[in-house]
Amino acid sequence: MDFTETVKALNFLGLSEYEARVYVSLVAEGASEGRKLSIRCGVPRTKVYATLKKLMERGLVLELPEVPRKFAPVSPAQGFETYLIHLDGETSSRVTSLMVSREAVSLLEQAYKKMRSPAIPQKEEIWILRGWAAILKKMREMLSRAQKKVTIVTMEDGFVLFYKTVGKLLDKIVDSGVKVWIGTPINSNNRPLARELNYMCKVENVDVSSPFFYLCIDNKEFLLADVKPGDLETVSGEDFGVISQNGCLCHIISLLIPKHTEEVFPYESGEACKHDRVRLLKREAE
Repeated sequence: MDFTETVKALNFLGLSEYEARVYVSLVAEGASEGRKLSIRCGVPRTKVYATLKKLMERGLVLELPEVPRKFAPVSPAQGFETYLIHLDGETSSRVTSLMVSREAVSLLEQAYKKMRSPAIPQKEEIWILRGWAAILKKMREMLSRAQKKVTIVTMEDGFVLFYKTVGKLLDKIVDSGVKVWIGTPINSNNRPLARELNYMCKVENVDVSSPFFYLCIDNKEFLLADVKPGDLETVSGEDFGVISQNGCLCHIISLLIPKHTEEVFPYESGEACKHDRVRLLKREAE
């Protein structure tokens, strides 16, 4: 990876000379203090911290929680994705520069993977949703992407709301072969609904003492939302939720979710399921 040529390629992507020098040095050498970084990349010490601040604002550099202060690069492929997508619409006169920039980002990504240390925190996005309207919209999007497995854990109100809003979509993804497991406190109020849903997915009794709704898709992405007891208002509800597509975080959160305590009724099939389905459709029509 030629330092000078790579810096020029990043200039085309919108980085200043100093920004490109600092970023390329971080990718090539790894996390560094500002003083040492200044010596390595030739950016004056009086300018290096201002340059690092601009790179952090662009989402290309992270400040590590260490003393003394150290800075680490974000993945080039992730950091420059938006820039490259934007430049795809440029005129043909700039195609050559765009190709050079793509190649430079690719080489930087290779260097980044070789340099990266497990000790360096990785930046991942977490989205915050407010109100059940936004939460339910995202829930439907996630369910539509399910390919193998869907896990749902919630308290009684969340279970009822889930059925009322995405019951038909749930039926559709189950028909496509996706396995669905639902954990919720089962009592006299929701037992009929739980039993009827059990015709197509696994519904089990779970001791959920906190008001939350948890949805996990294929062990790759999750949604975790609070559900205020009795608040099933989908328009003006004050509930909020977080979603992430980070596999590691998804695994950690799954360890905190309550597991089933008992199987209230066996998984049913055949004629009994057909009768339950008829009752379910009638109730839905009403």
